[in-house]
Amino acid sequence: MYKYKRLLVGISLNDQDGTAIRYAAMISRLAKSEKITFLHVSSANEIDEEVCKIYPELRRSCNGSTTQEIENLVKKYYDGHPDTQLNCEVVEGSPLVELLRRTRQEDIDLIIMRKRAADKTRGTLSTKLARKAPCSVLFVPEGTKAWYTKILVPIDFSENAKNAMEVAVAFALASGIKEIQCLHIFSVPIGYYKTGKSYEQFSEIMKGHAEKNYQEFIKNIDLKGISVIPKFRLDDRDHTGIWKDMLEKREIHLLIMGAKGRKAGAGVLLGSVTEHLIKTTTVPLLAAKKKGTGLGLVEALLRL
Repeated sequence: MYKYKRLLVGISLNDQDGTAIRYAAMISRLAKSEKITFLHVSSANEIDEEVCKIYPELRRSCNGSTTQEIENLVKKYYDGHPDTQLNCEVVEGSPLVELLRRTRQEDIDLIIMRKRAADKTRGTLSTKLARKAPCSVLFVPEGTKAWYTKILVPIDFSENAKNAMEVAVAFALASGIKEIQCLHIFSVPIGYYKTGKSYEQFSEIMKGHAEKNYQEFIKNIDLKGISVIPKFRLDDRDHTGIWKDMLEKREIHLLIMGAKGRKAGAGVLLGSVTEHLIKTTTVPLLAAKKKGTGLGLVEALLRL
């Protein structure tokens, strides 16, 4: 299994947290994880600061009872590797900042977050965390079962796509899955008609180039005996094609996507396709990053 030895799970304190806890348990079994930290970030405004100064035991009591709530949830839903150390904690502050802080302090390999069904707005915690975390982030929609047999990896033949494929191979090997699917979306250039070719003719040309690029791409990946089924879809908008492939066939249980860098922020900012799918996906989505990506940005944010 991929090197997910230290996991961080965001906890909101309701029964829907069971989705993320179960998934963390599954990964701990597959990866033989060393430690999982279940973290709830509470608002510092829940108790008046002046009151807390006079009666500090109120804050200690509140944090203690909240920790007990997390422990109860973990006891109810966790069935992971027996040797994995479990740690339940409560901190006060901004969820984004505290999750990033703990990721750095604990040398986290994978963050697991429950995705709310209605979490589709711009600038959500999910997309901000995916952009800035120095490790991979797994988003698990509410109600998702902790299992998978069909893995899809959207590819654009980049280094980030290669990393996503390597992660997918590790997931497949750990679960005894024999094959994974990859999907490349291609489009026809706006000025295709200037070549004298029809739209259909030029789409075949573009598909041929995509198939050739795929052969060059896949030969540089150690598939470790896993079969890969490549798919090529003509679509004007990448995320539309991926969305259709997931929903229409209803055969995908896990979506693994590489982080897509932009100029100076390479590896830190995600591509618009990945961000769109983080907001709208109905299957677990792993935004795969090489560990340590963007760590300098995280440290700068935490110093603010």
